[in-house]
Amino acid sequence: MTGTVHNDISGGVYFNAVVQGHTVALTLPDRLDPALAGLPRCSIPFTGRRSPLEQILAALAPAREESAGTVVVAGLAGVGKTQLVIQAAHRALQEEGLFPGGVLFVDLHGYDADRRVSVKRALGTLLGALGIPREHIPPGTEERALVYRSALGALAAAGRRVLVVLDDAPATGKIRHLLPGDGTTAALVSSRHSLTELDALALTLRELSADEGRELLDGALQAALPEDSRVADEPDEADRLVTLCGGLPLALRILASLLGDVPTRSLSHLRRDYEDAHSRLALLSRENRAVTAAFDLSYRRLTKEQAKLFRLISLHPAPEFSTEATAHLYGESSKKTELLLLDLARRHLVEPREPYGRWQQHSLVRLYSREKLRVGNDSWGDSLARLLVHFHQSATLASARLFDPTAAQTGGTPLFHDRPSALQWLETERNSLVAATIWAAAAEDDLMCIALAVPLSDFLVEARYLDDAHSVLVAGIRSARRQNDSFREASLLTSLGMVLRDMRKLRKSVRAHRSAIKICKARKERRALAGVLNNLGLSLHEQRKFKQAVAAHNRAAHLFKQFGAKIQAAQALSNAAETLTELGHLQEASRVLRKAAKIFQKQGDLRGYAKSLGSLAKAERNNGKTERAIELHKQALDITDGLFMPHERAIEVSNFASALTAAGDFEAALAAQQEALSVFEQLGDRHNAAMTLGNMALVRQSQGNWNGAVRLHTLALEAFLECNDNHGMATEISGLASALLQIGHNTEALENLELAADLFDRTGDKESAVATLEFVDLLRGQLSS
Repeated sequence: MTGTVHNDISGGVYFNAVVQGHTVALTLPDRLDPALAGLPRCSIPFTGRRSPLEQILAALAPAREESAGTVVVAGLAGVGKTQLVIQAAHRALQEEGLFPGGVLFVDLHGYDADRRVSVKRALGTLLGALGIPREHIPPGTEERALVYRSALGALAAAGRRVLVVLDDAPATGKIRHLLPGDGTTAALVSSRHSLTELDALALTLRELSADEGRELLDGALQAALPEDSRVADEPDEADRLVTLCGGLPLALRILASLLGDVPTRSLSHLRRDYEDAHSRLALLSRENRAVTAAFDLSYRRLTKEQAKLFRLISLHPAPEFSTEATAHLYGESSKKTELLLLDLARRHLVEPREPYGRWQQHSLVRLYSREKLRVGNDSWGDSLARLLVHFHQSATLASARLFDPTAAQTGGTPLFHDRPSALQWLETERNSLVAATIWAAAAEDDLMCIALAVPLSDFLVEARYLDDAHSVLVAGIRSARRQNDSFREASLLTSLGMVLRDMRKLRKSVRAHRSAIKICKARKERRALAGVLNNLGLSLHEQRKFKQAVAAHNRAAHLFKQFGAKIQAAQALSNAAETLTELGHLQEASRVLRKAAKIFQKQGDLRGYAKSLGSLAKAERNNGKTERAIELHKQALDITDGLFMPHERAIEVSNFASALTAAGDFEAALAAQQEALSVFEQLGDRHNAAMTLGNMALVRQSQGNWNGAVRLHTLALEAFLECNDNHGMATEISGLASALLQIGHNTEALENLELAADLFDRTGDKESAVATLEFVDLLRGQLSS
C-alpha cells in the first residue's frame, strides 16, 4: 500500500517547480550579506569620478516602470574601473530601499590565465551565495543560468532586489549568462574590453586630470601618513608626476606607496628618477602591484597580428597617429590595419580620437609597447623606413599643393585634390612630422631629416608654428652640414631667417640670410640666390632699412626674370612695392603692384594675385583713394583659393579695417579689427596684434572715446614692448599722448611725446623725431599762454 506524502513548504521565496522525493524545501536567505558575498572595501581616497559615479547610480535605480539595466565600465588596465564599480556598489547599498536583497560580487579575473573564473564556475558561486545547496545546482552552464535568473527574479518580485557586480569580465559571449534577465535586477560590470555588444549603458573610464591626479596622490599619501605635506609643499612637482603617469590611478597609488616608504624623500627626487623613460615602468612596481604586470595581462590575450601591430605602434614619433600612417608602418592595407586598430581599441590599448581615423596611446602603454618591441624580433627598421618615406612623400606633395601654383594647375595628386585637403593633412600630422624630423636628426639619419625639413618648414613658417619651425630648421641645418650639402643648408638657413624675422629677432634673421647668400655665391647658384635676396629684403624692411630692402627685392626680381621665373619675380616686385609704400613713393608702388597683379593673374597664382591686390589697396589708401582701396580689399578677400592661410587673411582683414577707418565707417572697422586680432592672438603673433590694437585705438579716438583709446594704446604699447619694436612703441606713445591731452593729462602727454621723439630718433626715423619735438614745443607754448 502506497503511503501518503504531505508537503509543507514555507518561510522562503520560491521559484520554478519544486522537484522532490519526499520533503524538500529550497529557501533563499532573507538578505544577502555583503561581506559574505565578497564585496571588497572601498579604497581611500577616491577622486575624480563624480560624473561616472552619478551616471552609474542613476542607471542602477529602477525607473517608474520598475525596470533597470546593466552598466559596463570599460577602460585601460589600471585606470580605476574596479574602484569605481566597488564605490558605486557600496553607495547603492546605502540607498534605502534600492537593493534590500544585498549584493552579489564575483571577480572573474578575466585576463589572468592562472586565476580566470569560468562562467560556469561563477554561476555555481553565485547560486551558492543565493542559498542553493550544492547538490541542487545543475551541472550545465545553461541550466545554471536559468536557475540563477529565476532566483534573482523571485527575489526582486518579493521586494528583495539584488545588485550583481561582475569585476574584470572577459570578452566572451558567455558573459551574458551572468547577467540578470528579469528586467528589474541591476548588474554592474567592469572590463578591459568595450563590451558594447551587451544591452548595457557603456561608460569608458579616462585618465585623471592634473588636479584629480594630484588630489589622489595627496590623499593616498596622507592615508598612510596623515601629517604628510609633500604634495602641498611641491604642487608643481606633483603635477609633473601626474603627467609622467599619464593620470593613471594605479601608477599614482604606487608612487604614493613609494613616497610613504621613505617620508624624507621629496617629490622632486622621485620625479627625477621617474623622468627616465627607460626605467619608468620598472619603477612603477611595489610588492603585488605593478603597472607592467597589469599591462601584461592584456597583452597576453592578443592574437599574433594584434600583438605585432601593438609593438610597432610605439615607433610612431608622436602619441597620436593616423590609420594611414600606421598602415605604412605595419606594411599592410589600410583596411586590414584599421580592423586591427579597432581590435586594440576594444581592449583600450589604443584610444580613438577625433576625427575618426586618428588614434592615441596612453603614455605608459606606449612605453610598455616600446619595451615589447625592444625585446622582440620584429624587423622594425623596415617598418620605420616605410613610415618616414610616407611622411616625406606626403609632406612634399602637400606643401607643393599649397604653395606651388604650377602643381595646382596640373591637378596635383589624388592624395590632395585641393589646397584645403593638403592644409588639413599637414595640420593633422604636424606633431608627427616635427617629431619625425627631430628624431631623424638625433639618429643621424641626415638624408631623411633634410628631406622632411625642407617641405615641412614651408608650411610651419606660413602657418605661424614658429617654435616648431625653428626646431625643424635647426635640425635640418645640422644634418645638411654633416652631409656637406651646402645647397640644402642655404635653403634651410634662409627659411630660418624668415622664422627669426617673425620671432622679431631681426639681427639674427639678417645674419642667417647673409650666410645663405654667401653659400649661394660660392656655389654660383643664382636662382637660389634670388630667393634668399627676396627673403633678406623682408627682414631689412622690418629693420626699417627701406632702401636696402628695395634694392634686395629688385635684385631678386632681376635674377628671377633671367631664369623665366615669372611668379617669383612678381613676388619680389610686390615686396619691393610694399616698401616703396612705406617710403611714401605711392605712385611708383601702385604701378609696380598693378604689374605684379597682372603677372599673378595670368600665371593662375590666385594667392599671389590676392596679396598683390591687398598691397595695392594700401598704396591707394595712403594716396587718398579710400573708396578704391576698399574695393581692392574686398576683391582680395573674395578670391576663391586666394588668402587661404589664416594668418595672411588676418593681415588683409586688418588692412581692410584701416581703409574703413579712413572712410569713416568706424563700427565696420572695429569689427574687422577684432576679427583680425582674434587670429593674431590665437597664432601668438604679438607684433601684428600690437599693430591692430593701435589701429583700434585710433578708431576710438575718431569716435571721441578717449578713455577707450588710452586703454587700447596701452595694450598695444605693452605688446610692442614684448616684441622689442622701438618704432612701434614710439608710434603708440604718440597716439597715447594725443588721447591723454584730450582728457586733460597734459604733463603726462608731454613726457610721452618726448619719449616718443627719442625712440623715433634711435630707430633712424629722423623725420618723425623732428616732427614730434616740434609738436612738443608748440604744445608747451599753447599750455603756457
